[in-house]
Amino acid sequence: MLAYTGRYRIEGSKFITKVDASWNEAWTGTDQERSYALNGDSLDIVSSWGPHPMLPNSPPIRGILSWHREL
Repeated sequence: MLAYTGRYRIEGSKFITKVDASWNEAWTGTDQERSYALNGDSLDIVSSWGPHPMLPNSPPIRGILSWHREL
């Protein structure tokens, strides 16, 4: 589980959140940048590659969130 909150802005294909509070205190006060793509009724948000926050020395990971609107 990952969670954070804050104001966001859109810059091109980037979704950037200025983090006010986070499950990971290291993110609080930082900008979290994600790529996004809208394709019809689908929205995908992809994080950058980075270290696993809970497993030191593990291979890099990234998160991919996908939503699809159903009518």
